[in-house]
Amino acid sequence: MPLVLIVLLSILTPLFAQVRKLHTRDFTRLSQVQVGEALKQTDIIFIPVGAVETNGIQPSNRDYTWPLAYAKLMAEETGGLYMPGLVWSYPGTTSLAPSSIYSTPQAGTAFLKGLAHSLLRQGFRRQVYISASHGPAPLTVGTLVREFFEETRVPILYINMDTYLPRLQLTAEQRSRTLYGAHSIAGYLEDLPLRGDYGPKESGPAAPIPANDGLTALGKLGFAGSLTLGSWVPDVMSHGGDSDLPATAADRAAWARQGEEQLRVIVKRMRIPEAMDALRKHDRYTQEIIVPKFFHTKP
Repeated sequence: MPLVLIVLLSILTPLFAQVRKLHTRDFTRLSQVQVGEALKQTDIIFIPVGAVETNGIQPSNRDYTWPLAYAKLMAEETGGLYMPGLVWSYPGTTSLAPSSIYSTPQAGTAFLKGLAHSLLRQGFRRQVYISASHGPAPLTVGTLVREFFEETRVPILYINMDTYLPRLQLTAEQRSRTLYGAHSIAGYLEDLPLRGDYGPKESGPAAPIPANDGLTALGKLGFAGSLTLGSWVPDVMSHGGDSDLPATAADRAAWARQGEEQLRVIVKRMRIPEAMDALRKHDRYTQEIIVPKFFHTKP
């Protein structure tokens, strides 16, 4: 083979390097080569945070599945990636139940902080942590974003869907099947029970529950909740139950399709690409204006 041709091939070969296109935006399912290529295009990653806890006859990971679905849709919307985050978060009032995995808020924050530092070193500067339907999550994730910022001077974002959704002023009908949509998007649809899978006896508390008049009064006065008061559920079946169940697998699939569309509309209305651009600008301002003004050493 002539020397000129060999040199030409050596120059052109990198131009035709073959990399498998992204078949998923789940970071954990991509190859090293795919992740490296993705980082050339984006530094955005979404991390869902939830808990495994009693939800009555509903799946114990329900409050992790919701943010997982949001993370996947947001990654699709922005061209970023998503990855499993903290499944075993602090459960709050349900910690007495056999299906509730207990971890302290501090342990959760420490775990996520290690994850956040690793992701930053890898090149994921715009990190977004998401919780949904999980009241105690701010104890873990809110602490994370503040401590991480103080340590690194890099702003990362926490989206608490429980406090964000009211901004969209959705009707009950507009979010009625999001539970089923989330489980479908996550690949967990069969985990949601059908009507008749559990008997009446198994679907509720085994005995009448005495009223907690003090807690009820505090709630009416606005002085209750996972972030403001210590309390436990009075029965392992009194949290997260749902009596509105699909009759058949076909009904469940139909509800899932409806729920997926509802979730996609919600994410579209959140304007996540615009938020990611704003996060980048805020980071740049922090590094170019604030840091030189107040800091003279690297973090």
